[in-house]
Amino acid sequence: MKIFGLFFVASALILSFATIGLAEGKQGEGHKTVGEVIKVEGEFIMVKTKEGKTHKFHVNKSTHLKGDVKSGSKVEVLSTDSGHAISMSVVQ
Repeated sequence: MKIFGLFFVASALILSFATIGLAEGKQGEGHKTVGEVIKVEGEFIMVKTKEGKTHKFHVNKSTHLKGDVKSGSKVEVLSTDSGHAISMSVVQ
């Protein structure tokens, strides 16, 4: 019985570490964009890069916001291929 209990605990630990590893991998995926917020409209934020390209990002409760994101703020955005902002941080 002790062996079964030990096996169960070891399996649970391995599974939890695997889950943490997968979650960390997802955070690293996506596109990084740095630029200035030019417009905030509802759940969408428009960011213009120094190259002059404008990007439209969808922001909702699942987006990790760091800092006061407003028009004129310089931000770093990690986004999905479809334009959803995974995270948005105000940078100096």
